[in-house]
Amino acid sequence: MSARMNEHEIGRRSERGSVSLETIGMLPYLLMAALFAWQVLVAGYIAVNTENAARNGSRVEGRGGNGSAAAIESLAPFVRDNATARVDGERATVTVEIPIVLPQITSENFAITRTATLPSTD
Repeated sequence: MSARMNEHEIGRRSERGSVSLETIGMLPYLLMAALFAWQVLVAGYIAVNTENAARNGSRVEGRGGNGSAAAIESLAPFVRDNATARVDGERATVTVEIPIVLPQITSENFAITRTATLPSTD
């Protein structure tokens, strides 16, 4: 009977650490899922921020100010370098390139454009 116990204990010992190895094996997939979730959150934040910048640019232009500068200033600091703002009358269009995972990496293929027209209060 003690021989069976030893065989059983040996079987248990050979499985020690297998959960750790399985976790390490899943780590790349978990990291990819986390990066994908981060990218979706960043894109959503930039979409909302770009819409707000277009509205601010239109509002400032309607009151006689520099709408393009106001739109760019309304953006989050980490996307200002990759943004353009154009104002035609009271219509402001802001385009922002979405950073890919890290703010320093961008692509022209991933951009958000938002347009806003706010009439003047004259």
